[in-house]
Amino acid sequence: MSHHCKQQASIKAFDVVSLWRKKNARGPLSNCTFNDIMNRPGVVLLTTTNLGFLDMTINMLESIKKIGICVYTVIVAEDKNVYRYLRRRTEIDPAIHVEMTDSGEVQSDLVMSTDHHRYFSLLKKRQGYILSLLDQNLEVLFTDSDTFWFQDPLPYFQGDFDMSMMDPRSPYPTRTNKSHYCAGFAYFKPTTVTIQFVKKWITFMEGNDYMDQSVMNKLLRADQPVHVNIKPLDIKLFPPGPKFYEFLERNASYSAVVMHAASIHGHDAKVRRFKSSNMWLVNKTSDELVALEHSLNV
Repeated sequence: MSHHCKQQASIKAFDVVSLWRKKNARGPLSNCTFNDIMNRPGVVLLTTTNLGFLDMTINMLESIKKIGICVYTVIVAEDKNVYRYLRRRTEIDPAIHVEMTDSGEVQSDLVMSTDHHRYFSLLKKRQGYILSLLDQNLEVLFTDSDTFWFQDPLPYFQGDFDMSMMDPRSPYPTRTNKSHYCAGFAYFKPTTVTIQFVKKWITFMEGNDYMDQSVMNKLLRADQPVHVNIKPLDIKLFPPGPKFYEFLERNASYSAVVMHAASIHGHDAKVRRFKSSNMWLVNKTSDELVALEHSLNV
């Protein structure tokens, strides 16, 4: 395994000492107890964030809390400001574990997709985090922070498969040669096939500024290094941002399971869209969140 993979593999999903210390608490950020998360053994929700998207991450967590979903969550902080903030917010939260990245800190600002090197460098760290959890025999639901949850998605990940994702280019549930799966909301089972695939995905991207999702789809179409059994997600239930608002315009009572604001480009544009549909549950900016938490703990 490369040095890159070795760095990633140190993410510890379960801090036993910390969990034991929190076992009688109800999490302030999750509203979950130790017993609640033990109802879903072997499953981890994984996300990453930096200061530029901290408010988006909190908004996602608030949407999860609002509908009462309890699943053990690992958040990888890409900068120290966010790490300190989230560690304080989750100090007694048994459902949320915060890790500081060990593969190089990302500067505490928005990583714009126009800065290709920094943007791709951030994206391609995620597969190492996923692999480190798969290597611990855990099922991993990876989610970008720009998602909003309306219902529990976990019942949709039952059955025999390796990975599960949404494909906007093929008629559900068909897999075609045009399939282009979304890597920003994806479920990984720790099968031999999944682990082989994620390792190849990491290796392919090392030293190159490739879009992680494009590489993933290229490998999937070529069955490299193996054929991956993919369970497709229905776009009507797991829509990308523009599709979600299209469905909503057609039917005011439309409800998704999870909406991913992919294809709505830029932090501020995503926030405006969320606010337009009463899906913004945070009343402070990322900088204000960090400053307030700091002032309460000095």
